[in-house]
Amino acid sequence: MNNLSLYLLLGTMFGFLGGLAAFLITYEEYQHHFVDKGKALNHSIETGVFAFIVFLGISLAVGLLFTYIKF
Repeated sequence: MNNLSLYLLLGTMFGFLGGLAAFLITYEEYQHHFVDKGKALNHSIETGVFAFIVFLGISLAVGLLFTYIKF
């Protein structure tokens, strides 16, 4: 396993945890503000997926930085 694979694995794990946390927090808040629970669920899923993508992207960027740029 090379360094980039390790960062991809870490990004996936932490991205999943971050996305799950973002989903749960957002859904809990949107439940109070939306009458339609389906709309709250859809917005929360979007937020969770966005958080997952952000965490994965940051991890890959750091992995590329540390793998290909020597300090």
